[in-house]
Amino acid sequence: MKKIISLLLIIIVVAGCNKEKVYKENLNGVWQVYKYLLNNTDKTQQFQNQHPNYTITFTDAGAYTEFLTNPDSTYVTGTYAFTDNDEKIVLQSTYYTYVTDSIGDTISTVPHIVERPYTIFNLTKDHVQLRNDTSQLYMNKP
Repeated sequence: MKKIISLLLIIIVVAGCNKEKVYKENLNGVWQVYKYLLNNTDKTQQFQNQHPNYTITFTDAGAYTEFLTNPDSTYVTGTYAFTDNDEKIVLQSTYYTYVTDSIGDTISTVPHIVERPYTIFNLTKDHVQLRNDTSQLYMNKP
């Protein structure tokens, strides 16, 4: 009986590790938003107008890059990790503010960490839905 329980525990641990690996493999690549809901209201056109050519790229190494244009092009880079038994993804990035003296010289740099958690739905190699408290991003690969 103890051998069966030990074997079952090993299988569960291996299956859990494989789930994260499969998720990373499926996320790997460039994604675009084809539908955006804000407070369960379709705001896709507004999102696309505010963020034309928006993409987010995931790597299987756990990094991501968001491309935004409004009006200038901006890249946001960071890392991602799975939480809550691989049901959520947390995007983490860092931005910096600079403290200057009275003549404009930088005295110090202050890092700020931004974490954005999303619940993952319907993840396949070419579709994913990310949901937080207020919005839902439906994305596919171009």
